Amino acid sequence: MEREHLIFPQVKRMKAFSTKDYSEDKQLGAWQEIMSDVYYSLEIKRSQTRGLRGKIRKYDIGPVSITTFDADEQRVFRTKPRIARDPEDAYVFVMPVRKDLYFNHNGRSGFVKPGGHVLVSTSDFYELSCPDGFVNWTVKIPGEELRQRNPCVDDYTGCRFPIDLPMSHFARQQVRSLAVTFGNAGPRNSAGLARNLIDTIALVVTTEMGSGDGATKSQYLIRGRIMSYIRNNIGEFDLSPKMIAEANGISVSYLYKLFRTSGMTVGEYIMAQRLQAAYERLAATSSRQTTVAEVAFSVGFRNLSHFSRVFRENYGVSPTSVRNSPF
Repeated sequence: MEREHLIFPQVKRMKAFSTKDYSEDKQLGAWQEIMSDVYYSLEIKRSQTRGLRGKIRKYDIGPVSITTFDADEQRVFRTKPRIARDPEDAYVFVMPVRKDLYFNHNGRSGFVKPGGHVLVSTSDFYELSCPDGFVNWTVKIPGEELRQRNPCVDDYTGCRFPIDLPMSHFARQQVRSLAVTFGNAGPRNSAGLARNLIDTIALVVTTEMGSGDGATKSQYLIRGRIMSYIRNNIGEFDLSPKMIAEANGISVSYLYKLFRTSGMTVGEYIMAQRLQAAYERLAATSSRQTTVAEVAFSVGFRNLSHFSRVFRENYGVSPTSVRNSPF
């Protein structure tokens, strides 16, 4: 475990945010405002309504921002209403330092332990949840900057590939070094340092993806368009390969080929997106008056018992429990 003064170097140029000066009944609301100000519009939920210890320190290096986060138990959501309100196009590279981080993003979910990392896109729903005493480093990168280096970067979000721990350690050390070295006076060549950091994050992604999934750039773009079509039509009970292929002007055989390179069949992707959409609707505050059955039918399931079974198999919890906790 790192010492506190190493996690939060005492510098003058950084911006500090904390809930300590707020009364307990106002700390949760204040923390949500702090998080949305530091990052982008977010929704915060937690098991307790009173009290939330939290502090963030932020360092700007050109177009990249580095933050340290130390806070109590909470669930952080980037929901569709929040995305519509604040449509920032960025990627956030999150590196736990103390305690495990739960993530749900891009049809995948799980836990990231200290020393690992997860990449999330601000353009899609995600949940990041942590226990009391959680600490991390994060790097927020403009979306186009990372896609220029790796057009397939969205395939990496949500920990699709096994984490390369040595590369993760290398990236984290570079992030710490930038904050410690330049947080006091600010770098003279911040744009160059930002480029180097983005190159490092892109290298971590490329290394973990190996030689790539075999798709050409044009195939990746077509597949991306088809994936968007599937997500936008996930409530259709009869969503099928034939329907998808016809709507996108390609043959069914070519559709299968595109998904072979992604490591997931068309049917598996449809199921993953149905479950992802259900998870989002169950977790959102606005869904509290919606029944589990209504959520299941809204994302294309015909049978409630089948939905409940595959949901539990995928997430390890029942649909009902997601409204309270993912753990």
